[in-house]
Amino acid sequence: MKEIFIKKYWHEEDVLFYLHFQNEEVIEQVGITPKGNVFLSLEKPRENTSLLYDQSLDELDLEEKDFITKEEFYRIWNEQ
Repeated sequence: MKEIFIKKYWHEEDVLFYLHFQNEEVIEQVGITPKGNVFLSLEKPRENTSLLYDQSLDELDLEEKDFITKEEFYRIWNEQ
């Protein structure tokens, strides 16, 4: 099982995303916005207008700095 953890900021939406990929699929996601944080998962894929990321890892324009550790991801995830 391949796990990848991403931290990516989208300027157009002013959202900082934390994504947990498992075998090329996002299974957990945190969206941090000025209005608050949204925690999504396979069990809870939607909250209001937020949806769990359903595209492939290749769709993201990733740089080396976007890859984070499991520990960094779960520091944010465990704030819910």
